[in-house]
Amino acid sequence: MKRYEVGEYMVHENSGVCQVMEVSEKALQGRGTEKLYYSLEPVFSKGTRLTTPVDTKVRIRDVIEPAEFEKLLDSIPDLPVLHEENARARSELFKEEIAKFDIYALATVLKTVYLRKEMRIAQGKKVMAGDEKAMALASRKLFEEMAFSMGCAVEDIEERFFARVEPEKEEMIAALQ
Repeated sequence: MKRYEVGEYMVHENSGVCQVMEVSEKALQGRGTEKLYYSLEPVFSKGTRLTTPVDTKVRIRDVIEPAEFEKLLDSIPDLPVLHEENARARSELFKEEIAKFDIYALATVLKTVYLRKEMRIAQGKKVMAGDEKAMALASRKLFEEMAFSMGCAVEDIEERFFARVEPEKEEMIAALQ
């Protein structure tokens, strides 16, 4: 497992992009339990700090390079759309995909939910709460890291992402008529 130094950035599975503020030995469980800990500050939650063991079970990784995110954006038309009609099973499927800690899995969830949402709206139906929840979580995880890596606003990333899905949405809605 890579060891991060003070000032470096990482992606924490639950908190997103974080800067390492401190690496120190602490005994959080009492004397004799000293372990090395990171003190992290989430980039998109300034003022928040979290402490996690250096050898944590929570997944951490390097921030993905901008070129890889450009590749992801280019691949959006080729990403699959997940099909599951049962709302509970679909929510579980989305949770499994989000838990993969992978940008392509996150993008697949976002593309699927966006197209489902737009299709339901076009049919005069309401958007499913479970879909909205999955979209909120996946978009936070993906778009914040992309924005940080690519040096732009989250809103700009969101706009670029969904612009790549738009042609597929138009096709689906046209097929309804």
